[in-house]
Amino acid sequence: MGLVEYKKKRKFTKTPEPTGGRGTKSKLHFVVQKHAASRLHYDFRLEMDGILKSWAVPKGPSLNPADKRLAMLVEDHPYDYKDFEGIIPEGNYGAGTVIIWDRGTYEPLENVKGKAAQEKVLLKSFQAGQLKFRLHGDKLQGEFVLVKTPRRADNAWLLIKHRDEFASKDDVTEKDQSVISGKTLEEVAADSDAARWGSHQPSAPKNTRRSGARKKAAKKKVLTKVVDKSETTVSKNQRSPGRGKILEGIGRKKKSPILSDVQPMLATKRTLLTPPASSNERKTLLNPGHETQVRKVGGHELKFTNLSKVFWPKMTVTKRDMLNYYYQVVPYMLPYMKDRPQTLNRFPNGIHGKSFYQKDVTGKVPGWIQTHPYYSEADAREKNFLVCTHEASLLYIASLGCIEMNPWSSRTQTPDNPDWCIIDLDPDKQTFDQVIEVARVAREILDGIGVPSYCKTSGSTGLHIYIPLGAQYTYEDSREFGRVIATAVHDEIPGFTSIERLTSNRKGKMYIDFLQNRPQATVAGPYSLRPKPGAPVSMPLHWDEVKTGLKMTDFNIGNAIARLKETGDLFRGVLGKGIDLAKALKKLKPHFRE
Repeated sequence: MGLVEYKKKRKFTKTPEPTGGRGTKSKLHFVVQKHAASRLHYDFRLEMDGILKSWAVPKGPSLNPADKRLAMLVEDHPYDYKDFEGIIPEGNYGAGTVIIWDRGTYEPLENVKGKAAQEKVLLKSFQAGQLKFRLHGDKLQGEFVLVKTPRRADNAWLLIKHRDEFASKDDVTEKDQSVISGKTLEEVAADSDAARWGSHQPSAPKNTRRSGARKKAAKKKVLTKVVDKSETTVSKNQRSPGRGKILEGIGRKKKSPILSDVQPMLATKRTLLTPPASSNERKTLLNPGHETQVRKVGGHELKFTNLSKVFWPKMTVTKRDMLNYYYQVVPYMLPYMKDRPQTLNRFPNGIHGKSFYQKDVTGKVPGWIQTHPYYSEADAREKNFLVCTHEASLLYIASLGCIEMNPWSSRTQTPDNPDWCIIDLDPDKQTFDQVIEVARVAREILDGIGVPSYCKTSGSTGLHIYIPLGAQYTYEDSREFGRVIATAVHDEIPGFTSIERLTSNRKGKMYIDFLQNRPQATVAGPYSLRPKPGAPVSMPLHWDEVKTGLKMTDFNIGNAIARLKETGDLFRGVLGKGIDLAKALKKLKPHFRE
């Protein structure tokens, strides 16, 4: 198609849109621009043969494989259009406001090396009416397909997400800020300088009161896409293609401003900590005699019901026992729950009864319970997560039959910036001793680059390794750092580990899961009970304890409090000063061979 049609429609003396540009030699780029023209739509553009093949997507991209989004092929756009954000003045073609909603690199699903060869495959697929590709963007990641559907119109295609680890039912278009300026369409439209913006002249974002993600968007990212996201399983003697370039460029660039004041945490030895003074005084909250009891906690009246209901039948452990445990463990557990939205996992009839997840608590909790808003596209309305803020709210959560506690990795004050990165070791047919082996390899790698790490039992079958971030980085930063660590661990012991998200692709190997580091994802928190036989506890460990012979059943509702009075909170460092990601990655680079 070329740029003939594009230039014919525009008068470049009256519009700030670009006229040309040349791509790089190494990577293919994509961009998605949100465009408030006569009708709001999203422009989906793929670099191909020196220009941007472009589709107008009325409803925007979706991460749900069940959605088939109409995408109308439009005229080719010049390469420099991928950097355009601003206002197309009235009277011009496509007049309206444009933001760069997402951008990044991409490649065809075919295993083809080199940009020229990839473009050849893509152009052939384009002509055939079916483009399959993998995106590496800020909001869009994983596999997609564009399929021509001429029965609707000659230029009609469908944009569909493949089923992979990045598929989700969440509405990604709710993320409405530019990945470049951090502004919404409305804010760009209100900016008096916006009409002068072009690919060569981005406007600096103004101060706003929005959350961390929006503020971070205007800053240089700490983590680039440091990993080949194909996530193929490799043997120990053969690194996956491109793995040697995982950290290319890190250490040569000037440190990002958001890292300038961060000092690396080099301490690796853990010491026992003094237990909270109040913990020794805590006996039980509820007496053994009454089925319903009311207690005043922190000035709030709590009603506890059905207290004799058996939650763990083989042990005859009741709801009363569970609530008394959480009352006793509050001094240790609350720091990891405080100010964090919760995904409620409710077991009203114990571990063998029906359970259900609950996110929305709008109109269902007392007025003193704090909430955190989110928008549900399915219901087209605002909803609210429950937020744990103090002892009374933690005990209220437990009273709902929440055997386990599932806090966010971030707090409401910085909802887009997690306090920790998690590596979740999830075995399949492996023994727990093999889980321990993987954890020790991870610790060795982290110690080698000066990164402190903290281990706890999951309370189910695996181990969780936490790395302190200090709410300095985005969830994407955390996920990509987790990806690098998971890859390094897998490269050391590929015989029984995998970093494949899809269970069918793991072939029975242990999953080293780094994808828990995403917004709203949760794992059982430190000191949480688990709805498993034996009433196990997700227990923080001293690294000296992570050795052959350790068992998941070593820590349970019957002995956890006694242990904590002896050891104190071994996990406290997780909430300390965060690591320096740039320095850690620079040190890790030599671990990856070309």
